[in-house]
Amino acid sequence: LGGMRASRPLRRGAALRLTRIDGILEAAYRSPEAELGNKDDPLDEAIYIILSFQTDLPRVRSTWSALRAAYPSWEAVERAPALRIARVLREGGLHRQKARTIKHLLFAVRRVVGDLALDLLRGMNDADAERFLTRLPGLSWKAARCVLLYSLRRDVFPVDGNTFRILKRSGVLTPRAVYRRRTLHDALQAGVPAARRRSLHVTLVVHGQRTCLPRSPRCPECPLLALCPTVGLQ
Repeated sequence: LGGMRASRPLRRGAALRLTRIDGILEAAYRSPEAELGNKDDPLDEAIYIILSFQTDLPRVRSTWSALRAAYPSWEAVERAPALRIARVLREGGLHRQKARTIKHLLFAVRRVVGDLALDLLRGMNDADAERFLTRLPGLSWKAARCVLLYSLRRDVFPVDGNTFRILKRSGVLTPRAVYRRRTLHDALQAGVPAARRRSLHVTLVVHGQRTCLPRSPRCPECPLLALCPTVGLQ
């Protein structure tokens, strides 16, 4: 029974609730995509997403700027020792882990593609591009779909930690929903109309950074408060 519940991560009525959340957040935040700092180039975006792991937007953007100032090309990062890269990434946290992951990613791209570029993805369909990306070091389903969404302009719906937290608290996801299950990512993507995936992803990320914080969420000022059952909050 537990396995059956875990395999169904969305509550009944989730699609309608997602539509209401989408409309409320769109009205509250308008078009905040520039705040996120995502990249048009797919390799740039892949590395930007690695830098974003367990940190906030200001530090991601600051760490990205520091990395590009120290190493203006990915070839320069490829040649640099991981410890030196880690020192540059210190502000963003988990700097040693991120430096190693970026080095491994660049090594794999060089080996598979023959160059430090992921432009070959532009000629692939969504499924093939996602499969290719998730076989590279450090890239999850979320990371792959961010590359598809921001760099390739595909109608996908990345589920990051902000999205998972907000949709669990607001009753879209079941209490037993597990972030690291492909069924959850696919179910949420299927539950959002293709034309609304980009906007809803952006507003959920911004909402999670500004208001629905991991600790001490700002519930009194939340635009979703009227429909949010605040699952898991005291």
